[in-house]
Amino acid sequence: MSEDQLSTSMKRPEEDLRPFQGVRRFGCTFSTKELERRGIEWQEAFEEMKALNFNAIRVAAYWSDIEAEHGRYDFDQLDELLDKCDETKLDVVLTVGMKGPRWPEFHIPTWAESDLDNEDIAADKKLCDRCLDYVEALIAHVASRSCIVAFQVENEPLDKAGEKRQIVGIDFVAEEANLVRKIDTNLRPIIISAWCWSFKHDFDVKDALRYGNILGLDVYSKVRGDDTTGVERAGKLPKHYKELANAKGREAWITELQAESWNPSTFDPDDMKSLLKKVSDADFTSVFLWGFEKWYDAKINKGDDDMWKAVKLATANFLNIPSSRRK
Repeated sequence: MSEDQLSTSMKRPEEDLRPFQGVRRFGCTFSTKELERRGIEWQEAFEEMKALNFNAIRVAAYWSDIEAEHGRYDFDQLDELLDKCDETKLDVVLTVGMKGPRWPEFHIPTWAESDLDNEDIAADKKLCDRCLDYVEALIAHVASRSCIVAFQVENEPLDKAGEKRQIVGIDFVAEEANLVRKIDTNLRPIIISAWCWSFKHDFDVKDALRYGNILGLDVYSKVRGDDTTGVERAGKLPKHYKELANAKGREAWITELQAESWNPSTFDPDDMKSLLKKVSDADFTSVFLWGFEKWYDAKINKGDDDMWKAVKLATANFLNIPSSRRK
């Protein structure tokens, strides 16, 4: 399929995005894998998360969990999680593909792992074909879920990550997005995310905008000791990229907003408040915080609930929740 055909098949009329424009969504990425790594039951964490009053959540359909054995799909955990989202009336962004939130970045089943060391892992055609089979089965399984408001195809696909520092090339991301479009009869928007790091990533953002309805931006201000330039960057880049998206009739969401430290940099509630103000001032209306698993771990295992309390207040302010409901 040519680039023009792909682009046309994935563009929805601008009016189809109107229900998303101006709707305020505030939540977090919720990783069952990261909670498991920390020795925390995800069901318990989900119940506690309700106290934060989020109205949206981003979750991953980890390929390595769902198809641990070739051709055998286990959707039980994902179904349970989506049932809870339905019951809680949370808008869900579901991340699909081989790359998902949290380490090791690439969540590929052992039987499907690639031996190629290419920078673009999508150079492995067998891997891509297997991934498309999984995406097809997944979308067919969850298509009837009304809580899902958008599908995110891959997570930061054009950012080098994982043990081999690889990307998922835009041509394959476009193929995945096209497949989601064909199967999802509700034609929910496609999100493609990019690392909001420097103007050098403009090409990544422009590629994402070619094939997605919504540009997802991952915004971090204090990373690996790069604090001063990061704070400045976090104020300018999101606004710049939002303008690029809007000029093309697309939406821009903050799919990850830093709310945990990235060593050796520190990150505290005041840093989160400052960063959230920057994206709010730039008129972003959908924001997903990054760090839930760490705040919850700190709260229940270390007696430190400072970030937990700060997030609850941030939710109330962002969604304009009356003070009587903030307790």
